[in-house]
Amino acid sequence: MDWLHEIEVVLFDLDGTLYQDGTFYKRYLELLFQEGDHAASLDEILEEMDCLLEGKHTSGIGDWYHPSTDTWSRVTLENPVEPPHQDGNPRAIYAGDAWSLVSIFTVKHGIGEAKRQEAFQQVRKEMLQGSSSFERHAGLYEAIRQLSGVRLKLLLTNSPENTGREFIAALGANELFTDIKYGAGKPAGLEHFMSELMKREGLRPEQILSIGDHAWNDLYPVRQLGGRTAWISAYPSSDLSPWDVRLTTLDELASFLTDIQHSRLKHV
Repeated sequence: MDWLHEIEVVLFDLDGTLYQDGTFYKRYLELLFQEGDHAASLDEILEEMDCLLEGKHTSGIGDWYHPSTDTWSRVTLENPVEPPHQDGNPRAIYAGDAWSLVSIFTVKHGIGEAKRQEAFQQVRKEMLQGSSSFERHAGLYEAIRQLSGVRLKLLLTNSPENTGREFIAALGANELFTDIKYGAGKPAGLEHFMSELMKREGLRPEQILSIGDHAWNDLYPVRQLGGRTAWISAYPSSDLSPWDVRLTTLDELASFLTDIQHSRLKHV
């Protein structure tokens, strides 16, 4: 990767990027489906969820779910689906990570946004209390801290400030970033943010790197503007878009950030 020395700004995502947790979705689904009359039982939904994440389902990460027809489709960066909302309902939902798969199940089974938000808040609370496999990755945070060769280290999360701030504080990550933007409204918000950032800082697109686990939210907007992208996910994906870097673990991400730092220092 002979472009690492060009990076001036690194954009980080929160969930699935600053931490990885392979069990939270089970509790999330339990809170949503343990009560009420649904077309499928909680056990059936958990089994389907596991198949989706493990690549054993006909669909999965990287595909689009269409609520109106209860069908899935597969598209690429060159031919993306248009996902705007219509009458307050999503036309399509990108299965970018485990969080979005849970959202797909809620839409599919008619669970309202208020109940989903309540369950989300509870899961966040339990994660902070240590009731899941969520844990702080000291090596990654040290790598971010030592990434002094870039101009800006920015954290953009779609999480609202009331929950996001507490969660980031629990990670001990408040001081790692030049700035933190809550309620970022990705993907559209990221495209707008990057455009404004380039104007304000006098940057070329290729000097900006975005790192995230949800390709549609974190990578597509940056790639379309000509920026660099690093996709991190422990799950297989049908999305064959040509991201600049493919990572699976936080150890790999920490090593990648160290490589950026070394490359920047060599070209000072």
